[in-house]
Amino acid sequence: MLIDHAYYLFAFNLLIGLILGSIFYRADFCMAGVFRDVFLFRNYSMLRSLAVSLAAAMVLFFLIRQSGLALFNPPPVYTYPSVATLAGGLVFGVGMVLAGGCVVGTLYKMASGNLTNLIAFCGIIAGSLLYAETHSFWESFRDNTVIVESRLLSDISPLGEKAFIIVAAAASIVVFMRWAVQGKLKYEAYAEGYLKPWKAALIIAVLNAAAYMFSGWPMGVTTAYAKIGAFIENLFVPSHAGGLQYFNQDSISAIAPSGMKIAGGAGPRMDVIFFTELALVAGIVIGAFATASWFKEFKIYGLPPRRQAVSAFVGGLLLAFGARIAAGCNLKFVLGALPFFALQGIVFAAGMIGGAFLGTVILKKIVIKI
Repeated sequence: MLIDHAYYLFAFNLLIGLILGSIFYRADFCMAGVFRDVFLFRNYSMLRSLAVSLAAAMVLFFLIRQSGLALFNPPPVYTYPSVATLAGGLVFGVGMVLAGGCVVGTLYKMASGNLTNLIAFCGIIAGSLLYAETHSFWESFRDNTVIVESRLLSDISPLGEKAFIIVAAAASIVVFMRWAVQGKLKYEAYAEGYLKPWKAALIIAVLNAAAYMFSGWPMGVTTAYAKIGAFIENLFVPSHAGGLQYFNQDSISAIAPSGMKIAGGAGPRMDVIFFTELALVAGIVIGAFATASWFKEFKIYGLPPRRQAVSAFVGGLLLAFGARIAAGCNLKFVLGALPFFALQGIVFAAGMIGGAFLGTVILKKIVIKI
């Protein structure tokens, strides 16, 4: 890709990340917390806010596609769903709960001084590197377990997709208005600068739509974690890193309407993943740190108890490994793919919800013992 365009892409995603880091931190909006609250406390408040984000993104993505503002239609980051997508989602869901944060939650909590999430971050890097050692097996498994050779609902029925979006949008408005009247979108918190989750959900949907228009696909971050691991491994054992198949192939490869090739992967190089996902990760960390510091809430917490520390590291490792098996995470497949009605997202979400339930059971019986 052209280097001048790449720098604009980096600056844009860094800016998006700065805003996201602040928003996620101020609302404490983490998907691990969403499902942990449901399974542990039967609290659906955050789940309703997630529904708001998905509905808003669904409408925005549809309008972008219909108006011709999309660089790619459909985005090149989605492919056929497979058993690997389901299995990866399951492992990801378990890891997300045990780590105490999803791929974004780990970043904004770590940036506010939480050492438990720093441990989880190290686990994510370790899981990404572990996956790189076994990539060829999982790639073959994905290719040989395809469930259906369609990427989007529109591939099966374009008219059906449009009808479904119209009905779903209308139904969402009715449901959300009812929730608002009943006070079900409220989430009590008294911290200074707190942002209500449903408001954060709307902002996240708008930022995701902006990323789709400018970058060509919705937001994602887990390949960036693998790239960070690749840079570290290349620093210490360059010959080994250079020989790994995963670090030598592209996870994104597409031709833009202008004819420019856009490609990138987990390898230790500057490519489209560097200018999008890595910039987004950096922005989230900086944005969350700046916000925590502004409200005088940044604090280095002490190390957690051993059992919790082990849970955080193992959870991070599983989270990353599951994301790589499925070739995506909750940011890419839930907040991004579900509003597109990408079948990969539907299959991943099913696995992730099952994994989050299993992770909650493990958390209760082994980690916190309640």
